[in-house]
Amino acid sequence: MHPSTIREAVLRRPFQPFTLRMNDGREFFVPHPEYVAVSKRVVMVIDSKTQAGVHLEAVLIASMHFLQSTPTSSSASRKSGARTTRNPARAES
Repeated sequence: MHPSTIREAVLRRPFQPFTLRMNDGREFFVPHPEYVAVSKRVVMVIDSKTQAGVHLEAVLIASMHFLQSTPTSSSASRKSGARTTRNPARAES
């Protein structure tokens, strides 16, 4: 994968977490832009649990997958047809 593709994902606003999948099947999750650095040939990813850094050769990165954003509870209830009441006093009358 070309490093500029990864750099664009890191600079996207709002940032959307993504996973880098290597040719050998390993996956590296990037939860925040501060957990990745991109150079001309190498991508460095920090493991959020161990804080260990992993150097990845950009040419060995097979794909990038973005996390699906989860809808908020209010938008999910609107999609399901449920009504939300803003003023409970009005709902009683």
